[in-house]
Amino acid sequence: MENEPIEKTSEKATDREFVDFLIGHIENPCEVTLESGVVKNIRDFYVRLAKDEIPKMTDKEAIKDLENKIKEYEQ
Repeated sequence: MENEPIEKTSEKATDREFVDFLIGHIENPCEVTLESGVVKNIRDFYVRLAKDEIPKMTDKEAIKDLENKIKEYEQ
């Protein structure tokens, strides 16, 4: 099989798709091991990212879901 050109698309994720992505990472964040050997998850990073992106979104239901998820982890 010859190398076929890769088709590039400029499709952007919908608000719902992006919110689902963020919620998944807020619920199950990646972990990093610091030089000290301490393992820390990066949930705070995803919460900050979510807060920064909410004003750019238009899907009210998706925004509501994301805001509720943020509230769960800010308590």
